[in-house]
Amino acid sequence: MKQLDIKLPTTISDCTPEQMTRWLMMAEAMKEQKDDDITQLLIFQCQLLSLFSGQSINKIKRADIESIQHAANYMLKLLVSYKYQEPKSEIEVNGKVYYFEKNFAHVSTGQIIDLKLIEDISQDPCQALAIMYVEKGMEYCQEDDRGRVLNPNEHRYKEFLEHFPGDEFLNFFSFF
Repeated sequence: MKQLDIKLPTTISDCTPEQMTRWLMMAEAMKEQKDDDITQLLIFQCQLLSLFSGQSINKIKRADIESIQHAANYMLKLLVSYKYQEPKSEIEVNGKVYYFEKNFAHVSTGQIIDLKLIEDISQDPCQALAIMYVEKGMEYCQEDDRGRVLNPNEHRYKEFLEHFPGDEFLNFFSFF
């Protein structure tokens, strides 16, 4: 047997929105499992470690049980340590500052329409983030004098996929 050698996040903030979404779905599915099924628990632990390390489940399974359980317990303690806070009005993502308007009376009609057009937010939560968080000092889909959008959603979307802090992601979705 070999020791598990993976890199896991050290804070919830280090997690990506995709990881947090998949974690929430995994946790919900695990609630339905029987507590005494050791095989299901080991599968869950391997899936958990794969999700947060980026390594394949098969690589995780090659490690000894003790190191898998130790790493899974570490990750679970980290995840359950999350405490909801109201989302911040301003966050920095990869060196840029973004603003979130918490008062929906001040949100643009375009943002509301675009949010409503998302069929299933849980399938791709970064779409909602890219709509609701706008570059500080700019308006949603702000145009130049020729009508070209200066800050399209796609740019924020790509940035948020990789760099949006996991804790703020949970705060945002718990806010609603």
